[in-house]
Order: sequence, then structure tokens, then C-alpha cells
Amino acid sequence: MNSLTIGPGVGQDFGKGLVRRVSTASTGGAWCACVVTLGPDEGVPPHVHARDDEMHYVLEGEIEFQCGERVLAAGAGAMAVLPRGIPNAFRNRSAILARFLNLFFPGGFADVVADLDRLSLADATDEAKRDEIRAKYGVRFICSQRP
Repeated sequence: MNSLTIGPGVGQDFGKGLVRRVSTASTGGAWCACVVTLGPDEGVPPHVHARDDEMHYVLEGEIEFQCGERVLAAGAGAMAVLPRGIPNAFRNRSAILARFLNLFFPGGFADVVADLDRLSLADATDEAKRDEIRAKYGVRFICSQRP
């Protein structure tokens, strides 16, 4: 892997508050990084990553992370490490915007989002097709509410 410098505003904006800042390809598959912005009470429901360990560094606001049975409240400057194979979820429980840096080891998760982003408008609402893409990368939602 070569050294990287990522300037302000550089990255792939997938909308819905998710910007890929470092691609899996640029790290030789070792890791990838996204910045996530969540409005009040926004988040991602319980899911499992079979291949990725996640690290979240809270930049602004307060995020509630769930990892297995544990619920962790994390404000600006806090980190949450969520191991693969354990159901996890996160939500902005504050009344203001929250932002965090989301790292995945090894890389690959941002590719899930990129593949989902390439779906046609008709296919984007087909949960079976979305689940097929998630499964390709070892991601599985464990409840009926999915992004």
C-alpha cells in the first residue's frame, strides 16, 4: 500500500449522509473509510458483518452503538470497535446532526454501498436484490427495517 493524503471534500458521496473517503482499492484491500452523517434519530438497524471489523470515531454529536447485548453511548472524541460476527446497530440519539468516521478492516464495505448505488431505480426497492448484494460482501440484516 502506498501513502495516502485525502483532501477536504474528496470522496464518493453516496447520498443519505454517507461519503466514502478511502476506497478499498486504494489500500490494497486492507481497509476502507467512510464519513457518516446522521440526523436526529437516524441510524442503521441490527445487522451482522461476517468479514469486517468496524471502528467508529465520533466527530460530532452523540451516537448510540449496540454490539451484541451491549449498548454504548459515544460522544465526540469517543471510539467504538465492533467485531465481525456480532450483531450491531447505531443511531443518533441526540437532537442535532452527528458525524463519525467509519473504518472497516479489511476493506470492502464501501463496495457494498457502491454496488447498491448502481442499482436501477426499480431494483433499488427490491429487498431481495439488495440482500443479494449485501450477502456477496457478508452483510446480513437481522430485522425487517433496512436502509
